[in-house]
Amino acid sequence: MLQLFVLGPAFGLPSIDAECNAAVALLQSHFSDNQDAWEIIPTHEHETTLPYLRNNGTTIHGYSAIAQHVSDVITTTPSKLTATQVADSTALTSFITTHAPTLLSISLYVSSENYRLSTRPAFTALLPWHANYILPPRRRAAARAMTDHLNISSIDVDSVHEDSSSSLGGGVGKDPNQQGFEAQAKDRASLLLPRKDTIRSLLQRPEHAAIFRLHAVAEEFFAPLRDMMGEENEFLLGTEEPTEVDCLAYGFLSLMLYPDLPQAWLAKTMKEKHGNLVRFVERMHKKLQLATKVEDVMDLAHCVTQENVSGRRKARSMSLPWSPPAKPTILETVRRISTELVEQIPYFKSPPTVVHLHSIRRSLWKEHLPTIILGTIASVALGSYYAIQTGLLVWPHGEHTQIFGRKRFADYGHLGAALSGIGLLGQQVAFERTPHQQTELDVSPVEVDVTVRGEGGV
Repeated sequence: MLQLFVLGPAFGLPSIDAECNAAVALLQSHFSDNQDAWEIIPTHEHETTLPYLRNNGTTIHGYSAIAQHVSDVITTTPSKLTATQVADSTALTSFITTHAPTLLSISLYVSSENYRLSTRPAFTALLPWHANYILPPRRRAAARAMTDHLNISSIDVDSVHEDSSSSLGGGVGKDPNQQGFEAQAKDRASLLLPRKDTIRSLLQRPEHAAIFRLHAVAEEFFAPLRDMMGEENEFLLGTEEPTEVDCLAYGFLSLMLYPDLPQAWLAKTMKEKHGNLVRFVERMHKKLQLATKVEDVMDLAHCVTQENVSGRRKARSMSLPWSPPAKPTILETVRRISTELVEQIPYFKSPPTVVHLHSIRRSLWKEHLPTIILGTIASVALGSYYAIQTGLLVWPHGEHTQIFGRKRFADYGHLGAALSGIGLLGQQVAFERTPHQQTELDVSPVEVDVTVRGEGGV
């Protein structure tokens, strides 16, 4: 059975990660009629690339490698694409993986309001307590590093957009009395305030320049896909069934469209200017039956047997072959927490990657941390064993005679007996010099035979 490991579901989608959504859509398009052939296992591993597929002991990481493995090894059906469609698929794949992560990073992670009110709560619903302090901050740090060149870190898009619109639009739709009051206030304040803002001065402000930069980046991504799709095609390459590039596009576009965000500028742009892309995402979502409820997937963790899992999936009408979330062992949890604590040390901390949001590089220390810990424990154990065997370390064995309290010199072997004799000679000399002084020389115990007679003479 194929095992697909993905980051957990969110926003009604199979995963909160774009490539994980694409991988689920790809396998669902191939095995929608045979759910027994594969299963989806939610995981929160942050030290490896997600998604990854396990097939007969072989592990394949990343969507591109999974798609190639499914095409070459699992399905083995000849491709029906023409040479032109294959070239277009390669170009679109490169285009999507280059531009889409930037937009998605801005929408879900860089925007402080979206991250605080939507993205972070979505992670909380599917991660254990310790992973909540590790995975979301790491992914946000990677998103900031990816979009650092745009100079739009933590910008509140909607509020700035509304401010600029109100500044440019004036007082349209306001009460006449209110407009007159504002006009008088502006006339009186014109002597104290600087000159009025012009369109040029507004565009020169950093926050407004960032707004236009964001819309430009969005148009650079949406416009080629819109033109490639056209108004008549159902899929990007003009095929009757979804292909690998359609699944990849769905993975990113669905996370731009479906999440309910406070700053939904990206979804608003899609709906207002690129309706064919919206219809494409909805078509893929319905055709492959990818709708997912987070609560249903998380409840599978209480199932003990596979029969319980199958029964609950049927009871909840789950269209995807979900399995219980992967549970890390106590040792793995301790190792991940200790590794994260070590990562906070400036010398060992590795910078976030800017290639992919999900691809967080493992530092040399993290790779060899288990080996270092086990080597240290083994060295201490072997050293202690050698010290005991050679006599360097004396282990306190039990003895027949136990002496409590202060010990005598004679109890410490030949050297102690010699020191005890020297001490007795010193006390004898002192007694001869002071014969009238009472000195206790014999410190050894004295045996006294005491007979006690009772009233009966016994």
